[in-house]
Amino acid sequence: MSFYKILTPYYDQIFPSNKNTKQFLAENLRKGGKLLDVGAGTGNMALALAKEGYNVTATEPEEKMAEEIRKKALDETISLHAEAKAMQQLDEFTETYDGIYCIGNTLAHLRNLEEIDQFLQTAFKKLNKNGVFILQIVNFERVLVNKDFSFPVIRKENFEFQRHYEIAEENILFTTTLIADGKTQSNTIPLYPATVSQLLPILESCGFKEINTYGNFNSSPYSIDTPALIITAIK
Repeated sequence: MSFYKILTPYYDQIFPSNKNTKQFLAENLRKGGKLLDVGAGTGNMALALAKEGYNVTATEPEEKMAEEIRKKALDETISLHAEAKAMQQLDEFTETYDGIYCIGNTLAHLRNLEEIDQFLQTAFKKLNKNGVFILQIVNFERVLVNKDFSFPVIRKENFEFQRHYEIAEENILFTTTLIADGKTQSNTIPLYPATVSQLLPILESCGFKEINTYGNFNSSPYSIDTPALIITAIK
């Protein structure tokens, strides 16, 4: 059983919906447009936007999570399509979209800049004219410069969730530990710590225009001290 399958029952408590995130996306995406949520988790953001009138397709490589999205949509009678596909399978989608967003540090799961370049090139092709691409990752510039690898431990009544970073050559090893039902289960994956100085030239080479950077979903300016790197770009 994959670690993300184990994590699914606890996912919404670890990563709850955030109204600032939804507001930011809604302000930057065409109202009622066709959207693709890449790395949708259990679909909370995709479902929230579908409720606002967007035509949303959610994609998440873990089948258990994709099933959870479909179940939520059915329970709430929301029209939403969910696929169990990874970022590397973006070219398998036959439709084009008015907006594509990839948030929650999903992009860092790609192995290197070449894979990131390929993903961004494909995202550009899958957007309609004037379509918007939105990206959010951890501010790895701050992580690498300040050696700031700390995450708060998430403690709930029925579980504890720990996160830890460790530098390993070109990647960062990201270890997550779930303690629940008397069991401790850990998983370590390599993340590629892409920085703003690496991503902006790639986006420009893809053909994106009006590229903007932010430090959080309140639209604060990006700096080395902000917790996140958020990028909006228009085709």
